[in-house]
Amino acid sequence: SDSSKQYNAIDPNLVDVDGGYYLTFGSYWQGIHQTHMRDPPVLSSVDPYQVGFASNFEVLEGPYIFHHGDFYYLFMSKGKCCTYDKSKPAAGKEYRVLVCRSSKATGGFVDKEGVDCAKDGGTIVLESHDNVYGPGGQGVYDDPKHGPILYYHYVDTKVGYADGDKRFGWNTIDFSSGWPVV
Repeated sequence: SDSSKQYNAIDPNLVDVDGGYYLTFGSYWQGIHQTHMRDPPVLSSVDPYQVGFASNFEVLEGPYIFHHGDFYYLFMSKGKCCTYDKSKPAAGKEYRVLVCRSSKATGGFVDKEGVDCAKDGGTIVLESHDNVYGPGGQGVYDDPKHGPILYYHYVDTKVGYADGDKRFGWNTIDFSSGWPVV
């Protein structure tokens, strides 16, 4: 992407839905976007449209769509991700993992309260706690033994706050309520 675009084309996530490819990405600024891809999926067939947005100027990025049961879950990272050793954000503004869901992979994502993800929606799945600080940059792996796994990076406050101190974390996901819980 370039400065003429309303999005920053980073953190791509490609999903195949019944032979149709959809690329969800972004964005650091102006939220999460999605586009339908041609087959083979090397070019988009339509202009990207917004599926996630945070109006309070917090960073929203790292989308990951995961299909489970009757829903497509859009996981996203929100907040400040990096350089905590130089400048820590206000409490609650560090990286955290949010989710919205839809019956379609192509949009209409809402959070647990029914708020549209493109209009500030997003239910917190994982946030700072104990020695885990700023979890995000997530994805989901459907493990044959453990079931769905949320994986992410985080800072271990017992080790240090520098970007080089980040650790790999994972938790099993419980979808029994219809919403992911770790």
